[in-house]
Amino acid sequence: MEVFKVILLKVDDRKFGKRDIKYSVVDKETNELIISGIFEEFGQASDKYYELKDEYGSSNVKMVLK
Repeated sequence: MEVFKVILLKVDDRKFGKRDIKYSVVDKETNELIISGIFEEFGQASDKYYELKDEYGSSNVKMVLK
């Protein structure tokens, strides 16, 4: 049986409605950084969330606003 890791998409919501929003994608168990970057607008966080769900499986991806 293949075990999938749970992935967290962490988004800085203090900049909601603003530009240059920092995000990171980490492994929930190890907190290992997978990718990080900056969204130009908050709507891109949703796009990244669905992209990660397609890649890792819908039940394995969670979005966390920080």
